[in-house]
Amino acid sequence: MSKLVDSNNTAYSHIDWSTKMVELIRDDFLLEDEWTTNHVTLTDALSHRSGMPRNDMSWTNGDPSVKEQVRQLRFLPLHSEIRTKFEYCNLMFAAVSHAIETVTGIAIGILLKQWFWGPLGMHATFYSIEDALAYAEETKDITVATGYQYDNAAKSHVISPHSAIPPANGAGGVISNVLDYTHWVRTFLHPEKTSNPISPAAITEMTKPHIVLEPGRLPVQFAAYGLGLETSFYRGHRIVAHEGGINGYMTAMLWLPDSDWGLVMMQNTYSLAMEIIQWKILDDFLRTTEDQRFDMAAVAREWEATTLARLANAPKELYPDAGKIGAVAPALPLTQYAGTYSHPAYHNVTLLISPEHSAGLPGAPLSLYSESAYYLNISSVWHHVSGEEWYVHEKSGPSCFLVDELKKARFRVGVDGAVKGVELQVETAIDELAWFEKVT
Repeated sequence: MSKLVDSNNTAYSHIDWSTKMVELIRDDFLLEDEWTTNHVTLTDALSHRSGMPRNDMSWTNGDPSVKEQVRQLRFLPLHSEIRTKFEYCNLMFAAVSHAIETVTGIAIGILLKQWFWGPLGMHATFYSIEDALAYAEETKDITVATGYQYDNAAKSHVISPHSAIPPANGAGGVISNVLDYTHWVRTFLHPEKTSNPISPAAITEMTKPHIVLEPGRLPVQFAAYGLGLETSFYRGHRIVAHEGGINGYMTAMLWLPDSDWGLVMMQNTYSLAMEIIQWKILDDFLRTTEDQRFDMAAVAREWEATTLARLANAPKELYPDAGKIGAVAPALPLTQYAGTYSHPAYHNVTLLISPEHSAGLPGAPLSLYSESAYYLNISSVWHHVSGEEWYVHEKSGPSCFLVDELKKARFRVGVDGAVKGVELQVETAIDELAWFEKVT
């Protein structure tokens, strides 16, 4: 988008960082609130302050095009007032990507290569896994790493297939390597270079604070979010950084603008090992004394222990009053709850009877499960709590504390004695449950 903002082309003269999204894609960009729809700017969308939470299920559970992802926004809940809270939302980056393609008439993958990757010499960077695999097969000088996830039950790593990677939608999904990404980081370390494909003004806009971040586990001060980048201070040094993870891959880039120093890390498994190493390298560079160093390993252990305890205590986490009175059985036999449930943006969820019940095992808990036919190998197990209340343990591949989620679910039975649908807490940041109608 910075290319359009900085362009001398009169066709783009109406675009700046304060341009409203509806001015670029009016036919497609519609939120549940009319005022928010008409006031979300490019800056709001790119700094995650639009009021829209993640709602990732709308693009991972199905195969919608980027345009369809944007048009689905009208069916998704907002969570906060615009510009009042940081809420990470990949869909807003998809919307900006769609706006760029709409205005230019050119696919975003082509523009990225023409505008940035080509000029920077990032020749082994791609916008689709198919292109990366084809390049690796043709040149034989690179290998596309296989993603792995740790299976706690089997005590071993399992492969995350490339087929589970969703198509890029403007919110990441780039396939690259450490060497190529050092070229990207150098662009931000030396904004004065006239050969840079990003202007100094754009770099300033991307790296200045647009929304304050809540304090977290890291020992940084004045944490804020720019345009697709986080900014903060550590031991008096300004840091610009961003991390990402998907389908068994994790990446991180970090640089100190005032010290001409940067770091790029990539790993092909879900693990906090990368974070531990990253903080050690940073403290090494800053020559931090041993007693002043940040112990990321201790934070990682505490994070894992806390999350695993929460997963193990799921019913009380989601339903604090559960167990105070005896559990009530569901109104109907388990077979009546199995079937396909549909939502206009989150798409279909098909629930099946758990193998334990299908086998008639004595004492088997009441449970259902779902399997995704689309991306990220997402599946879930639905555990009965009481009456029509259930809790859902959602996993991406084997269970992993970094990505597992717990959600509430409530079935609704009609006066005719049939299951009409289920209310599901798709977005954990929101108490409101989304309605999925039973269609089969």
